[in-house]
Amino acid sequence: MAGIVAYGAYIPKLRLERKQIAESWGTPGAPGEIAVGNFDEDSITMAVEAGRDCLLDEPDGVGGLYFASTSAPYAEKSCSTIVASVLDLQPDALVADFGTTLSAGANALVAAVAAVDDGLAESVLVTCAECRVPEPKTSDEQTLGDGAGALLVGKKDVIADIKGLHTAYDEILGSWRTAEEKRIHDFNPRFYAAKGYIPAMVASIKSSLEKFGVGESEISKFIYGAPDLRSHGQVAKSIGVKDPSRIQDPLFAFVGGLGSAQPLAMLAAALEDASPGETFLLVGWGDAYNVMLLEVTDGIKSLKPRRGVKGHVESKQGLGSYAKYLRLKELLEVDVDAGSSSPIQTWRDRKAIYPLYGKKCNKCGEVYFPPRRVCPYCKNYGDNLDWRLKRKGKLWNFIHDYLYQSEESPTTLTITDLEGGGRIFLQMTDRIVDEVEVGMDVELTFRKINEAGHFYNYYWKTRPVR
Repeated sequence: MAGIVAYGAYIPKLRLERKQIAESWGTPGAPGEIAVGNFDEDSITMAVEAGRDCLLDEPDGVGGLYFASTSAPYAEKSCSTIVASVLDLQPDALVADFGTTLSAGANALVAAVAAVDDGLAESVLVTCAECRVPEPKTSDEQTLGDGAGALLVGKKDVIADIKGLHTAYDEILGSWRTAEEKRIHDFNPRFYAAKGYIPAMVASIKSSLEKFGVGESEISKFIYGAPDLRSHGQVAKSIGVKDPSRIQDPLFAFVGGLGSAQPLAMLAAALEDASPGETFLLVGWGDAYNVMLLEVTDGIKSLKPRRGVKGHVESKQGLGSYAKYLRLKELLEVDVDAGSSSPIQTWRDRKAIYPLYGKKCNKCGEVYFPPRRVCPYCKNYGDNLDWRLKRKGKLWNFIHDYLYQSEESPTTLTITDLEGGGRIFLQMTDRIVDEVEVGMDVELTFRKINEAGHFYNYYWKTRPVR
C-alpha cells in the first residue's frame, strides 16, 4: 500500500484575537485567535502555498494533484489545474477536485492512495484549503480559521506507511451552504455534535481499531478533526484516552477550525515531531469518516525541514480590528476598482503567469523576465531557454503608491533580484509598511490579483520572508 512521502502546511500571517470579535458584539469571548486570509488570498492560493511547502518547490516526479475545499472560488471550473500549473507539474499529471463536504480533504487522501496503488500515478499531491465565511455574531465566527494542509502520497521514500483504511458515513444536517450562498449555516451545533458527529466519530474509531486488530493503547497519537474544541474533547473521553499527549492538537486555539483541511494540517503537525515506530490513527470528519492507520518509518529522519504548521503559526501579524475582518471576509463591502482581464491573454502567457518561467540567454547567460525573444542584455535574438525563476531574492528597490486604489493602501511596488538570476517587478503583500527596506530578504507568494470579467486573476507577489 502507498504511504505518506512528505507533508506541508500553510497558515495565513494575519490573526484576529477572539476577544476583539466578542467586544464588537458585547458577547463572551474565548481565548486565543483565528487565522484570517488576506484580501489577496483564497483556497487556491493557500493550497498552492501548502503544496510548495510539501514539495519544497521541487515538483519533479509528482504524477498527480488533488485539490479539496468547501470554499473553492469557482463553482464550475477546476481549481486543481490552476494549482498544478503553479506548482509546475507535468501536463500529463492526474488532477481532480473534491468539494461540497467537510470530509473532502480525507476523501481526496483516500482517493490518492487508491490512485497510487492502482498505478494511475507514481505519486499524488493532496492539497486541501479552507477560507470559509461564517454568519456574523455566531459561534462559528470565533471558531473558524483559514489555512491549508498538503500530503504527498507515493511508494518511494515513505515517511509513514499506511497500514489500513476504514470508511463509514453518516447522514445528518450539520453545517451547510447552498450553491448561491457564501456564508455557512448551522441549524443546532450542539444537536449535531450530540447526535451526529460524536457518536459517528467514536463508532468509526472503535470499528477501525477492531478491523485493524489494534488496541487503543497501541496508538501513539489520535488525529481527528472536529467542528469545535468542546466536541473534540468529548470524543477523547468517549474512546477512553486519558493522556492528552496522545490526542493531536486540533489547532483551534491559535489557528481555528480548518474544516476539510483540518485532518491534513493536523497530520502535518504530528509528523513534525514524529519518531520512527510511532503509530497514528487519522480520521477525517464531516459526512464521511475515513480512518487511516499509519506507522512512522525511519524515512522521517532524512526528510528535509519545512515551514510546516509550527513555522507558520509562529509567523503572525495582528489584524487590528474586527471591521477589517469583515472586509476581508467580504461581509463589509468596499468600493474597489475591479480592473480588467482577458482569458486569452492569461492563456497565452500561462507559463509565465503560473509556474513563473522567464528566459535564459544562451549567449550571455543572463536570466530575464518577462520572457521575450530578444535578450535585453546582449540583444541576442531567439537563442534562449525557458527558465523557471527561483522563489527567493533580495529587494532591489520599492515604492509605496498611495494613489493606486486597492484594498490595502498604500500598494507597495517592488523590484527584486531573484536567486539564480532574474529581476522581477511585483506588488508586495503581508508587509508592515514602515519595515520595508532596500536589501531585505523576500520570497514570492502566489496571490489573487482581482476579480474581473467574472473570473479570478492570479499572479505572484513578494513578501518579507516568514
